[in-house]
Amino acid sequence: MEQRRTRSRMGSRRKVPMGSRRKVPMGSRRRIPPETGADRFGKGGHLVTAFDTRALGSWEQNVASLAGMLVHEVKNPLSTLSISTQLLLEDSTEPESPRQQRARRRLEVMRGEIARIEQIVDSFLHYTRLQVVEDGEVDLDRLLQELLSDNSEGLEQKGIRFHFQPNKGQVPIAGDAGLLRQAFLNLLRNAEQAMPEGGELIVRCRQEDGAEGALAVVELTDTGVGIPAEQLPRIFRPYFSSKEGGTGLGLPTTLQIVRLHGGNIRVESEAGQGSRFIVELPVVKGGVKGER
Repeated sequence: MEQRRTRSRMGSRRKVPMGSRRKVPMGSRRRIPPETGADRFGKGGHLVTAFDTRALGSWEQNVASLAGMLVHEVKNPLSTLSISTQLLLEDSTEPESPRQQRARRRLEVMRGEIARIEQIVDSFLHYTRLQVVEDGEVDLDRLLQELLSDNSEGLEQKGIRFHFQPNKGQVPIAGDAGLLRQAFLNLLRNAEQAMPEGGELIVRCRQEDGAEGALAVVELTDTGVGIPAEQLPRIFRPYFSSKEGGTGLGLPTTLQIVRLHGGNIRVESEAGQGSRFIVELPVVKGGVKGER
């Protein structure tokens, strides 16, 4: 039984070709050869569900900004709670009675939960403060090579085989190398978490012609658990996460960074088969296109 393929889009200055209907096989997981990894979602079987982040409205960014102000106000009393809990724990280092032991265990639980809230608050504040990028020329090929090299040991330990398919020449874009590295690291972590039992990851970088000039296109294709069709429009919304312990801010932060560089993200996925994240960035010199 086939699912209907969906592709959500909004009007944009630059149009992305829709292409033909593409299919992927259902059934057992199969290996993606390095030379054909980019075509994983293009052969026989059930239809892939796709999503274009242009479908996300600006109202979501406004809501995030308002929430950021609220979170900032929460940070001070949260810090007070953290310090007070730590002081109480220091006063009960050697509990004697069962009641004192129970109290200490509860304080330790409180400390852990407060630390988790602080992590969420810090991540959200970082997300809402992504407004300006530092201009500079970034070689996207080199950035991706260094990112994969730095994370190769961790991927191998988790049974993930990875392949990098660079462009034949440099792919220079104008932007902030630190922010771009963070964006692609988030996508790498997302693929890693989608393959808890190991799998294969293909990272491909290329340059192609777009309606408004040259585009740098980066594809990350994994053989992970995939994303259900009903979840695709929600994965870039702050605090949405299907992973236990996730903050739900990794993909929203990535989208914000890509948009600051005048780019876009598309996703193709099928539950149980894997996902492909496609990042498009304008190849320009002398300034960064996009929001400021």
